[in-house]
Amino acid sequence: METEVIVVGAGMVGLACALALVQKGFQVVLLEAQSELPVGMPSETDPFDTRVVAISRATENFLAQLGVWALIKQSRYCAYQHMRIWDQVADGLIQFSAMDFFEPDLGHIIEQRVIKSALWQALMQHPACSIKTGTKITALQTDAQQSQLILQDGSVLSASLVIAADGAPSQIRNLCQIATTSWEYQQSAIVATVRGTRTHQATAYQRFSPDGPLALLPLADCHQSSIVWTTTPMEAKSLCALSASDFALALTREMDGVMGEMHLMSERIIFPLRTHHAKQYAVARCVLVGDAAHTLHPLAGQGVNLGFLDIIALVAVLEKTKARGRDFGALMVLKRYERARKLHNQMMIVAMELFKRGFGSRITIIQRLRNIGLNWVDNQKPLKQWFAKVALGSAQGI
Repeated sequence: METEVIVVGAGMVGLACALALVQKGFQVVLLEAQSELPVGMPSETDPFDTRVVAISRATENFLAQLGVWALIKQSRYCAYQHMRIWDQVADGLIQFSAMDFFEPDLGHIIEQRVIKSALWQALMQHPACSIKTGTKITALQTDAQQSQLILQDGSVLSASLVIAADGAPSQIRNLCQIATTSWEYQQSAIVATVRGTRTHQATAYQRFSPDGPLALLPLADCHQSSIVWTTTPMEAKSLCALSASDFALALTREMDGVMGEMHLMSERIIFPLRTHHAKQYAVARCVLVGDAAHTLHPLAGQGVNLGFLDIIALVAVLEKTKARGRDFGALMVLKRYERARKLHNQMMIVAMELFKRGFGSRITIIQRLRNIGLNWVDNQKPLKQWFAKVALGSAQGI
């Protein structure tokens, strides 16, 4: 089977990539190793997905351009108006409010399944996209004109370009022999859905401690939030071994009771944390996007937003090249995308690493300095506006 582009991976980034390409007139085959397709949009009574993402303004605009933002807003989401960030060790505090920046909100907290379901529904309406699930890739072969994927059932797919959107352990990246720079954090993140006796007031809370940040991300139900509790691997296991009531008690204490008494509403899932960055995003006929190219510490919640920015840049390069009648899978074309995105992603990784080390330090002088810094920034409106623009994705920078 021959097509123009093969997208490998049907996560949020892969689905968005395939949809953006077919909307620009490309013939696309989407491959997904898992057999299970996303279900329809959740009802109001369904439990919340434990995996949520914080969507920036840039991502919101991108999803609107794809035609799926309206569908997402018909489902479940929370537009958060405020952020409150503090240091557990001392009294450092910084707060953001959308009204201070003349913005309707600071972003949206949305369940992953809501975004994936909306993208699936839009993608299935396009005859230019062929979707193959439960598909295992056994080999990748590339020549001057095309890439070929050999599947487990013996069939062969050929395309001018293969896009790897298959996540951090990317098989395509490995088959292309693209090296990465990576390191372990010796931290794990616990994610779960919780309920408070007080409402979250459309506020995203984040508390820093030497073991790692703890975030409460507001959900559509004003009493429920998603937690991302980062700590040592041993402590994460100990916390998940607690009874639901003891875990909720520990969470209430750690978050200084900002939502009153907490209650656990879901299972607890542990994810080990690590960062990696591909040394190159493109080789002949193959290109990396999203987590296949880069991951970073989740303390700022920017991972998926960087992936969507990758797609915006890549599709723009491919569309322009195809419109000129040129070979959009050529390496020199793919390198334009790499140049557009690699430095920005690298700067975000470095920034998150500096934040992680600074807030994780147990050295007294560093603890004092970071608290002075938090309180100082909280009183500097122009600087807070810049930080807000970066978080919203409306400013290029870190």
